[in-house]
Amino acid sequence: MTSHPYSYDHLPVIDYPHHPAYGTAFPKPSLGERVAALAKFASGFAIIAARLVADYEHLPRPKDRSHNIAELIRRSPTYLGLIATQKLRRLMRRPAEPVTAAGTSVLNTLNLDGIAGLRLPAEQLGRVRDLLSPHYRTLEARLAQKTPDQRHFDETRLWLDKDVCPEVYAYFNQLAAELGVIEAASAYLGRPVAIAHVVPQINDPNDAFWSNHFSDVGVADSPCDYCHVDATYNLLKFIIYVSEVGPDNGPFTYVRGTHRASRNFWDGLIRRANDYAGLSWTKPQSRRLFNALPKFLQRKAAFGVDLLAGNEYADTILGNEWRLTSDQGDAVLFDPFGIHRGGMVRDGRRLAVTMMLTEPT
Repeated sequence: MTSHPYSYDHLPVIDYPHHPAYGTAFPKPSLGERVAALAKFASGFAIIAARLVADYEHLPRPKDRSHNIAELIRRSPTYLGLIATQKLRRLMRRPAEPVTAAGTSVLNTLNLDGIAGLRLPAEQLGRVRDLLSPHYRTLEARLAQKTPDQRHFDETRLWLDKDVCPEVYAYFNQLAAELGVIEAASAYLGRPVAIAHVVPQINDPNDAFWSNHFSDVGVADSPCDYCHVDATYNLLKFIIYVSEVGPDNGPFTYVRGTHRASRNFWDGLIRRANDYAGLSWTKPQSRRLFNALPKFLQRKAAFGVDLLAGNEYADTILGNEWRLTSDQGDAVLFDPFGIHRGGMVRDGRRLAVTMMLTEPT
């Protein structure tokens, strides 16, 4: 396929009123549906705005991580103290530019493309596999209990608690430092960061949640299915392939340069509000509610599923999508503000580990 640079200064704009799975698939929204859609959007907007103001993803958590509303209110003085401490720490601690050649190289590539590929020595890859093998066994046992139609995205991943697995976090922070990833990420984000979350993942062809989104209306899956920007802010992600990854077992892909196209604040807020409100889901009822939103609010962070084949944005994304297979590299550091996807396995399976770089929790 001929390469076409992503020339837009914004994320894809989709004509939902004329989309065959949205505007033309449902009758004109009633007043009640419009009110319900706006109420749903408002709830998502409130959540994402609060998370953004508090910088929620990057706060250290109290040991009791209850999400019960009453418990969170009771603990609000603790959270307010954590927020104030974090803001003060950021003001007082400014990261320097990388001092190593590796860190400088990674940062330069990251600034240019939004992503930097890395090659790990065989002994490091072996150590990664040994360290994570018991956690993959846990994941395999969990997945074996699910039929394909019962499996959900979160069940393919295992979040490792730093307090339970300190040796895992210590090793990955050491590895990331040796590769120049810590230096580059700190300079890119403008604050000292480290590996804060470690999440092993297994994907295989039984992951049925990737496909048949619009079977109720007979609309084919998009060639850009699962292309998205993350709903989180102000962090970088680092992925290492734990198994060999080729073109058919879910390579990570990224549209280089799109980390600059997604910086419109209000556009990003609207897209993420819809995602947090559940209005980005492709179930018929979710689509019907999304269709009832005013047109200027019809935007998603998880938009790829709605890009029809032959659409100008779809063609540009597909023409500029970099697919990382194991023959090109073992790991990537990337800005999740850019358009990306991965783990959509057609044959075999993929073992990978995703790490987030921010203040450690």
